[in-house]
Amino acid sequence: MVREFAFPAAPAPGLPGGEVAGTRRGKSERDADAIGIPAFPDLFEGIADALLLMTPRGVIMHMNGAASELLGYRPAEVAGKHVSMLYPPSEETRIQACFDELAMRRSTRYLDGVALTRDGETVAVDVVGSRIEFAGGPAVIAVVRDIRERKQAEAALRAAQERFYLLAEHIREIFWVSDPHTRALYYASPAFSDISALPNGEQPGDLNGWAQAVAPPDRSRFETFLAAQAQGEVAQVEVRVADRKGGLRWLHCRAFPWQAQDGHARVAGVAEDITARKEAEAHRLAQAERQRETLVREAHHRIKNSLQGVVGLLRRCAGQHPALAHALTGAISQVRSIAVIHELQGSQAGAPVQLGEFLRMIAGSIEGLFDARVKLDVRDLSAFELRLADSEAVPLAIVLNELLMNAVKHRQIDRDAGVDVELSTDDDGALIVIGNGGELPPGFDFAARRGLGQGLELLAALLPTEHATLDFRQQPGRVLTRLALRPPIITFDETRDHAHIRRHQPATAAG
Repeated sequence: MVREFAFPAAPAPGLPGGEVAGTRRGKSERDADAIGIPAFPDLFEGIADALLLMTPRGVIMHMNGAASELLGYRPAEVAGKHVSMLYPPSEETRIQACFDELAMRRSTRYLDGVALTRDGETVAVDVVGSRIEFAGGPAVIAVVRDIRERKQAEAALRAAQERFYLLAEHIREIFWVSDPHTRALYYASPAFSDISALPNGEQPGDLNGWAQAVAPPDRSRFETFLAAQAQGEVAQVEVRVADRKGGLRWLHCRAFPWQAQDGHARVAGVAEDITARKEAEAHRLAQAERQRETLVREAHHRIKNSLQGVVGLLRRCAGQHPALAHALTGAISQVRSIAVIHELQGSQAGAPVQLGEFLRMIAGSIEGLFDARVKLDVRDLSAFELRLADSEAVPLAIVLNELLMNAVKHRQIDRDAGVDVELSTDDDGALIVIGNGGELPPGFDFAARRGLGQGLELLAALLPTEHATLDFRQQPGRVLTRLALRPPIITFDETRDHAHIRRHQPATAAG
């Protein structure tokens, strides 16, 4: 049913909007009268949007003040003229389609259209046209809305989006936008597909999918990184991800919280490929480590040479002063044992000293100094894979030197009698057993610190109490000295499991 608007031929005196004869009327009313249109200022002029009143064929009958201000025409200038004067020829087809639609329907829309002003300027508009009854006949009323501000805002948004995508799609860094709580990904730049090992270069649906590309040892740190985002914190982390070539790439990830226009929390993140930097750092560290090892070897070599010089001086002094020879022999032995440590540390490029090799060299030093046979029997080849803690190497050298020196000095008078040294291992550590012919002195008790000589008193002071135990046992005509060592004084090499396959294969090493 066609809507009808009953506009009075003239305002009734005394009614709102009415005018007493002889009073001054508005310009739009006078223009309306000039073209024979009834006056309706309160309704037509009171609307903020621009209004055009036309015949069904598009002949303009009237426009309100808002339309006059928008288009620059006075109502009398457009009255009786076709509406085509208000739009460019390029819009003819669309406008005609709207009039055709009005012939069949009550309303039509001309959206994102263009209007022409009196000065020839184009104005972006939205127009809604409705078919009405006016003054007893059909008419069309068009509501014209100026959308220039909206178009400018849309253009600015499009430009910003184009700049964003131009940047995000072409930078080498991964850029993403996500929900910190659900971990949903709103955007992830193509760089992620270029780096990650996800099948067919696909993008992850959320950050949990991204986590699957993170190397397993780094996933807990990546999870902490995600949890910090949920707390609204600025976060960063360095992780490795599997790449498409089967290798690992290092990523430095940073995330920044922000609030979208809809009020929801968002996170913007950037992940930079720092593989080259990490590799360069590893190269520098390896080079520095090689330089350090060279300096350490040189330092140990010089210390060893200096100690050997001290040994030479002590021997010369012992030769010149026979009365002091016995006392100096002990000092020479101790200095030589320390020199052995530095020789081993200098030859192994900073690696921890091997217990088996260390014991072999100490035994050889004692054997040469005292002209006595010292036989080393390694019961388990895995003993050669035990390592000494650097901080305990020198004290342990002095302890073993003192024990072997005592065993040699107190052995039976028979020059063929020697000292036996056994080295074995178990799951708790290592056991060194030194056997020599002889008897413990009356009243000797190492645990109670009774009957100890000066050397054993020094030994008791140097021996770590928590991770080493020492005891002396008397057997018929023979003394056994047992030294047990446990971690962290010693540590097992990574090849320990392989060594256990060879356990109980005897080996003998004589110094």
